[in-house]
Amino acid sequence: MDNSYRTQVIETLKKIFKDKSYSNIVINNDMKNIDKRHLSLYRKSVLGVIENLIFIDWIINDISATKTKKMEMDVLIVLRLAVYQLFFLDKSHENIVVNESVQFIKDKGNIRASKFVNAVLRNTLRNKEELLDKMNKLPFDDYLSVKYSYPMELVKKWKLQFGKEKLEEVFAANNAEAQLEIRVNTLKITRDELLEIFEQKGIKAYKCKYANKGIFLEAPFEIDKTDEFKNGLFSIQSESSILAGQILSPEENSLLVDVCAAPGGKSLNAAEIMQNKGKIISRDIYSGKLSMIDTEARRLGINIVATEEYDATKLDERLIGKADYVIADVPCTGLGIIRRKPEIKYKNTDQDLKEIRKIQYKILENASKYLKQEGRLVYSTCTTNNEENIELVNEFLNKNKEFILCDISDKVDEYFTTAKDGYIEIYPHVHSMDGFFIAKLKRV
Repeated sequence: MDNSYRTQVIETLKKIFKDKSYSNIVINNDMKNIDKRHLSLYRKSVLGVIENLIFIDWIINDISATKTKKMEMDVLIVLRLAVYQLFFLDKSHENIVVNESVQFIKDKGNIRASKFVNAVLRNTLRNKEELLDKMNKLPFDDYLSVKYSYPMELVKKWKLQFGKEKLEEVFAANNAEAQLEIRVNTLKITRDELLEIFEQKGIKAYKCKYANKGIFLEAPFEIDKTDEFKNGLFSIQSESSILAGQILSPEENSLLVDVCAAPGGKSLNAAEIMQNKGKIISRDIYSGKLSMIDTEARRLGINIVATEEYDATKLDERLIGKADYVIADVPCTGLGIIRRKPEIKYKNTDQDLKEIRKIQYKILENASKYLKQEGRLVYSTCTTNNEENIELVNEFLNKNKEFILCDISDKVDEYFTTAKDGYIEIYPHVHSMDGFFIAKLKRV
């Protein structure tokens, strides 16, 4: 282990904890400072600390007389990183972890703090088994909260939703590493042809189970550096997200409106399904993100996507009754993608829920007005929260009798029992995919 990577992990974590930044954005930005050899350890350590934060802090607070709330930032982050590595990485590095952590604080010129760090970590090492034993004896809800690092309100919420006997499985699956999935650009190549190219190159790749344009890669690497990526043969998109387009299955020469389009995967997937014939209006409230969609469209050889800056919560009179298809992938609490953005679990979602639901409902209401007679709309979220999903759709249908859910069982695997009712619920612990909700509505 080389100390410079540890320094970068600590700097990255500081940004995430202090500025409440999204881990994926900070990691992508800081990655360029890391030697290739340490890249995977760097990513694993940053995400590992965030993912196991409650576990780590529980250990530190059990050992240390000074509690985590009172510690200065540098010391706290050094301890968090070390405790993560002591419990979650292989044992052969234990002494290196302790020595490097102490040295890091020493190099900052803080001798007193370096002695403190040394004492806490040596004590942790000596008492590792006892600490785990103590954790396992906690009352069930506390044990789950600490072991899997989920705030108590989420433990209670998911206990109601999934049942007590499923809970541990749900938490373990949401903490597992998400695999890298890509979407084949069928304008240029078939899935089988791309798989063949990967095989010749020694890249381990397999068909996704549910998404017919999806491939998952066994060992993620810098896939966007390959010729196949540069030539627009595929895009990076999660299997759950690919399914939204598969379920909508827009026809050629249609008009499709994507009301919350960034980063653009659903719009571009729709363009591929439409054989690049027709028109897609891709809108987002953030203009900066729209140029990313334009760049991607060029790379994929797609020219039917027009990007526009527009706030989906405002009704656009000009579009009323014009669209054959609409995609409403609304902002949400994100509880389905904790595997990709672990900091999501520490947000107080209940506090935000009322506000988010209002926005979701408004967007769905506006989006539905853009549909022609017999037009189809996909409503999707990346959360597993019923209030934002089927409950919200049902509330909309009760107030808008000219819309119905339409049977989508021909579009997805028979494994989804609710597909015939017009929607699917995807869960990491059931489908090994990002948690997602997709419903298909039709104007009658």
